[in-house]
Amino acid sequence: MLPLAGSRLCLYEDGTELSESYFRALPPNTELVLLGPGETWRGCASDIAGLLAAFSGQQEAVVAAARALLSGERAPGRQRLLADLIHNLSENILAEDKGDDEKWFEGLQSRFKNKSSYLRYSCESRIRGYMKEVSSFISHVHPTARDAYKGITDLMSDKLKAVKYNGCYFDRREEAAARLCTAEGWFSCQGPFDSANCPCKHSINPYSNRESRILFSTWNLDHVFSLCGSAPLLALIPCGDSSLTKPLRPIFRHCAFVKQTESAKLISS
Repeated sequence: MLPLAGSRLCLYEDGTELSESYFRALPPNTELVLLGPGETWRGCASDIAGLLAAFSGQQEAVVAAARALLSGERAPGRQRLLADLIHNLSENILAEDKGDDEKWFEGLQSRFKNKSSYLRYSCESRIRGYMKEVSSFISHVHPTARDAYKGITDLMSDKLKAVKYNGCYFDRREEAAARLCTAEGWFSCQGPFDSANCPCKHSINPYSNRESRILFSTWNLDHVFSLCGSAPLLALIPCGDSSLTKPLRPIFRHCAFVKQTESAKLISS
C-alpha cells in the first residue's frame, strides 16, 4: 500500500530528497527510499542505527543469526566481520564474580575473586613499575642534583602509597570522579599527551572477556605534562646540560599518578 499524499522519494545512499527533474536524471538501478509524511531517512546511517538498536535489544538472536551466516560464508573479509561480531556480542561485561565468568579469570592467580579487584591490582602494578623506573634513573642524574632528585622521588613514592597507587583508575566500582572508565568498564583512548583526543576513537572493555583483558595491558597511561608543575624538576638540570632534558622525561610522564585524574590519559598502543 502506497503512503498518503505528501510522500517523498530520497536516495538510499545519503537521504537526498528528489525533485522531479532530479528523479528523471537518475541512472538505472539507483536505490531509492519512499518516505511517508513525517518520516526521515539519513542514508546508510539509518541502517547502521537500526542495526545497533537490534544489537542492544536482541543480542542473542543477532549472535545466532551471525553464527548461521558464518557457517556458510566463504569470503575471508565477511568471515572476519562475522567472527568479530560474534566475539564482541558474546561478551559477559556485567559479570563481576569469578563464578559468573570463569573463562575471564583463566591464567590469573586464584586469589582474585572478582574482575574489579584484579584490574585495581593491575593499575597499582603499572604505577609501581612507573615509579620504580623513575627512581632507578637517579644514576643518570648529575651528581650535584641527585639528592634533590631523590627527595622528589621519595615524596612522589610516599604520595602514591597514601592513595594506594591510584588503583581506583581501573576499578569500575569506584565513583565516576575517581575512575577512568564507565560504570560498565568501558575505557576510551584519550590520545597522546600532546593531543586533545583520539582521532581513531579507540575503546576497550577489559571486563568483557579474557582476550580484551589481555589486550588492555597494551594500553598506556600518559598525562598532560603541562598540568604537572614541572618547573621544580627542570631546576634539577644543570645549566647547559641539555643531554639530561630528555632522560628526565619519565618524571613528566608519570608525575600525574600522584595527582587528580584530570591529568591522567589512557592511550591505545
